[in-house]
Amino acid sequence: MAEASGRMMTVRPDPTNDFDPNAFGAYDWEGRHVGYVSRNDLDDAWRALRGSGRHSLRGRITETHAEHKYLMFECSVEVMAEAVDLNPPTPYLEWEYSGPTLKYTQQMVTLDYMMDEISERLDEYSTWTEDDCGDFVKLTERFCDLSKYDLSGDISDYRKRLCIQLHALANDILMPLIEDLQMAAGRTGRETHGGSVLDYWMQILAEPKVVKQLLVHRQEYDVEKIREQLKLFPDSMYNEWIENRERFVPKLLYHHIPRHVLWQFVSGIAFCEAVKVREQEIAASAIDHNYVKFKPESPIYLSRAKGQKIDIIRVLDVLYDQGRFYGKDGAKLTKKDFFSTMGDAMNTDLTNYDKDLSRSMSDSTKLEKHLKVFEDMRDKMKEKWNSK
Repeated sequence: MAEASGRMMTVRPDPTNDFDPNAFGAYDWEGRHVGYVSRNDLDDAWRALRGSGRHSLRGRITETHAEHKYLMFECSVEVMAEAVDLNPPTPYLEWEYSGPTLKYTQQMVTLDYMMDEISERLDEYSTWTEDDCGDFVKLTERFCDLSKYDLSGDISDYRKRLCIQLHALANDILMPLIEDLQMAAGRTGRETHGGSVLDYWMQILAEPKVVKQLLVHRQEYDVEKIREQLKLFPDSMYNEWIENRERFVPKLLYHHIPRHVLWQFVSGIAFCEAVKVREQEIAASAIDHNYVKFKPESPIYLSRAKGQKIDIIRVLDVLYDQGRFYGKDGAKLTKKDFFSTMGDAMNTDLTNYDKDLSRSMSDSTKLEKHLKVFEDMRDKMKEKWNSK
């Protein structure tokens, strides 16, 4: 950044960009790829490129903003081509959705208010006082910050129209707002790859507490039908969600989707996710219930004679510590699970085995008493051997 001002730069289309097929890559004076043309400037970049008849645009860096990692690039062309809609809404507007829709978040409601308020205040510009101008600046700055959470094409178009309006007023106090509005798109893009914007949308799409409101509609809608509709969303965006959720969020931004269509799409995803989570919970609950209900009762009971329980705990504890048992497929078996299962086999609660052992080891019980059960077992083995 320190040496960039006044140096040469080249921008050219980057058709391999995974997020935006209309992207322009930017290359510095040493041929290094350093970033991309802002989405707000893409229309002008394409018009300039098509008017020039060239494959790239070459010019100079006129301003740098190290804090925001932002460069101002200027180039000259003799003819600007006619405006071309790089993001036609028709495929999205033709998409059909028949599922439930999430309520707008507080951020979206506030953005609606701010856009209306900004437009109404601009209509009253001729009557502004100095305080009115200051209030407008603060309102618009807050709008720039909050607008990063809206990934729709509507918000991008609104910011661009607002830039044109502010530029036409030629008010020095309002000029910095144009830069804020232009950089807002860049901030949004960065934070969809990792940051508050990504977190915000992932919460909307898959956070159980957020999407719980959709479960009340579970009986009203055919979830399989909604999944089929999601699969028909343009550009295979639903497959993007299934395959890579973190890549999915920035792609929402770069596809310039009308807001109401975008909200229907994410609502459909959230609904399907909510139903899937609920079905998994029901299935898990059924497995647990069936285990308790249908677990066969063991025909074995531990003798109730005094000292039998602590003796069997001593024996099992030693056998476990000798490594005589393991879990399914050779997995390590915890002592807690071992005693719990052995207790079930004898219709006896052995879950407090550790406390029982600790108590017997810490009281006045002598070592001979601990060893007696093993000595009795040895004597029994001798008896069996001698009786052959």
